[in-house]
Amino acid sequence: MKKLRGGGMEDPLEFLRNIKSVAVATVDDGKPAVRMSDVMLVEHEKLYFLTARGKPYYRQLKKNPEIALVGMDKNYVMVRVRGRIEFVENIFLEKIFEINPVLDEIYPEDTKDILEVFCLSSGVGEMYDLSGIPPKRERFAFGGAKVAEPGYKITEKCTACGICKELCPSRAISKGEIYKIDGSICLECGRCAENCPYDAIEPPSGI
Repeated sequence: MKKLRGGGMEDPLEFLRNIKSVAVATVDDGKPAVRMSDVMLVEHEKLYFLTARGKPYYRQLKKNPEIALVGMDKNYVMVRVRGRIEFVENIFLEKIFEINPVLDEIYPEDTKDILEVFCLSSGVGEMYDLSGIPPKRERFAFGGAKVAEPGYKITEKCTACGICKELCPSRAISKGEIYKIDGSICLECGRCAENCPYDAIEPPSGI
């Protein structure tokens, strides 16, 4: 599988399916909640999951269908995603059980009727490769969503004083009439912005 350092980003949704167990965050009456959840299926740019109707997880999703999730592989490549879920017809249930046979042991015979299938059908995310120095990041979107480029941005207020370039730990800043930051290796630490005497550096948009 190609990683960022191999010249391109592999499909981040398939990457999460290969990791399988990811941390999924929800909102529980205004408070954060998180648990490990398996990516059961990837199809047509959608991530599919299962939960049982009796779980707090299910109730949280019904009340607020926004989630964030993260997974990391053994090579320290991480994918984060944020988006909106939708519950789907249980025609997907049989397919999920077919490709995840361990589920038959957890929910044998007719007990799987307690399960509901939901999918993350639209979202934004980031793949972040921590296997080398500097770390390298790339953002993505799916299901019609849009995402901003990563990294801090230097604006037209820049006077090319060079202070930010000297302070950058990842050497992401290059010279110019207006200096430029390479968002793919920007650590997003904010050191440049904190020390810019002309307030010429804007923070990145979050995902």
